Amino acid sequence: MRKFWHKLIHPEVNRPLSKEEREDHLPQSKPSPIPVAWPQLSVIRMNSTFLECVDLAFQKKGFATAFGVFLGGVCIYIISLSVFGPIKDWYEGTASDPTFALIFGSLMILPFSLFAIVPISFLLLESFNYTHYPMIFNRKTRMVHVFLPQRKGEILSVPWDELYFSFTRKGNSPNFRVGGHKLAVDGETVLETFWLPTDDEFNSPFRFLQWEFVRQYMEGNNTQVAALANTVMEVASVDGRRETVFESFWQAWASFGGRHLHIALIASPLILATTIGRQIAMWTSKKPRWPKEILDTCQFSPNDPNLRDRKHLVPRHEVTLPDVSAYTGR
Repeated sequence: MRKFWHKLIHPEVNRPLSKEEREDHLPQSKPSPIPVAWPQLSVIRMNSTFLECVDLAFQKKGFATAFGVFLGGVCIYIISLSVFGPIKDWYEGTASDPTFALIFGSLMILPFSLFAIVPISFLLLESFNYTHYPMIFNRKTRMVHVFLPQRKGEILSVPWDELYFSFTRKGNSPNFRVGGHKLAVDGETVLETFWLPTDDEFNSPFRFLQWEFVRQYMEGNNTQVAALANTVMEVASVDGRRETVFESFWQAWASFGGRHLHIALIASPLILATTIGRQIAMWTSKKPRWPKEILDTCQFSPNDPNLRDRKHLVPRHEVTLPDVSAYTGR
């Protein structure tokens, strides 16, 4: 079961680049078809030295936990009925054959106990792990450091210029995402893969915004980095603290059509369930800690004008949302 969920959720490795990944290659030095940059609520910290972002699953975290808790509750309820129902009937003298009832109830425990593996698997996808799996893009050292969910927090460190980025999708999902691939020396075999923090539909003009934000940060000059810093209106609330209930609700709201009020209202039961699941996942998980050798390469000035974190944000009225209307249909 663990291998099944691992293959379903995490990217495949030790494989050749697919035809799709070759056709949709995103060179670091070349602007994408939609060269508009936007952080899309993915930034944890940013300055002139490094950019730290959350992982792709962070913004949707909570639903799997909520679903696992729901299935677990169903299993417990059915097992309780199977065991205590016959006992109750026997105690009250209403069972026509108490021995048969007890045996039948006991046998019912086995299949539902095995089925309990499913909710536990959903629960462990998000809970009792890490609160998030961050990634660091270091402009000064030209290195990328990523906590790998598929390796339970093992850190991948690879030079920015040696990564192979491509626009692709996972399985039959309608949404596409930007993947960063570490290739073998043959330039063909994918050894490791990580996803940038957001995804979108293939025909959406927003699908390249996150990639351009990261690409321009690593490839741009100081003026471009300053412009990128001015687009950071909000940061992910994971730096040195736990999410509040309201912050979990806000993330769940954004995941289920927050930009469209009518969709969010229809999905309100899912939003509530995801909020509860997200709080469970956050409070049962530990926070990732970067090793000292990586932190030593991420030093920055406290007076850095491009510093963005929970204490250094641009007021909303100073920021203009990106206009991608000219790229609709690309």
